[in-house]
Amino acid sequence: MWKDPIVEEVRKAGEELAKKSNYNLQSMLQSLRESEKKSKAKVRPMVKAKLKKAG
Repeated sequence: MWKDPIVEEVRKAGEELAKKSNYNLQSMLQSLRESEKKSKAKVRPMVKAKLKKAG
C-alpha cells in the first residue's frame, strides 16, 4: 500500500506531541496554543459557513 509522506510526517508530529504531553488532551491543546502564539505565521480562525434553507 502506498504511503503519503506528508501524512506520515503529520502523524509522527502528532505522536511526538502526544508523548510530550503524556497523552493528556488538555496539555496537548495548551502546547498547540502556545506554539500558535509564538509563530509568526498568520493563523485564521475557522469561519462558520452560512447554510441556505431548502425550499
